[in-house]
Amino acid sequence: PAVLGPFPLVRPFSGEFRFGWSDIGAASARARLWYSGDSIFVEIEGRTDGLARALWQLDARHKAVILKEGLKPVAFEQLEKYAKKRVRTEAVFKPDGLWRIRAVTPGPKDVAKWKKIKVEPVRDIISAMLFIRSQVLNDGDTIGVVAFPGDAPFLVEVTVARHEQIRVAGVSHKAIKLDFQIRRIEEKKHRLAPHGKFRSGSVWLSDDENRIPLRAEVDVFIGYVYGELASLRFD
Repeated sequence: PAVLGPFPLVRPFSGEFRFGWSDIGAASARARLWYSGDSIFVEIEGRTDGLARALWQLDARHKAVILKEGLKPVAFEQLEKYAKKRVRTEAVFKPDGLWRIRAVTPGPKDVAKWKKIKVEPVRDIISAMLFIRSQVLNDGDTIGVVAFPGDAPFLVEVTVARHEQIRVAGVSHKAIKLDFQIRRIEEKKHRLAPHGKFRSGSVWLSDDENRIPLRAEVDVFIGYVYGELASLRFD
């Protein structure tokens, strides 16, 4: 059921994250979350760095608006700039469902049309993360969420693996380890399909009053990829 858990909302914050491919530093990102009225606002900017950028150039920006009540998504927009193309995605959560438009430049002009996603209930990535964070998260708990990152809806199944200590940037933290699996929802065929590039993943949340993501590890088609918190400031 799409019922929020008892854990309170996160405090407004700004954070920096670093990402790696195997043992090679590959990317960085900055995230900010704040409140205004009855809404939550999130902005994230990231880019590939160093050797990874020479192989795969990417600059990305993501903005999202979510209602505090029920953590219901309102809208998001995302811009991805690659070496030879640009992808812009906009999504609006209306009373009749989720509508999105996705434009690739250069690309066929007739592709950029508004499309309704015929899967409900569905959340954007940010509200899905906040929803999972709100739950009790006892060891062994499982949570399923349908999330839409921009190209297709996915079923995200999360299992609370255990509560443990983890070291991030040389500092030990109490953390909650969440293992997750992702499967694509094929709307026309009414079935689930494996994600073509994702194999398995885990994320660690701080086991305190903040529940901030500390680290993520993912096994994908190019190998082992990780991301971790570099700095954090509560506003």
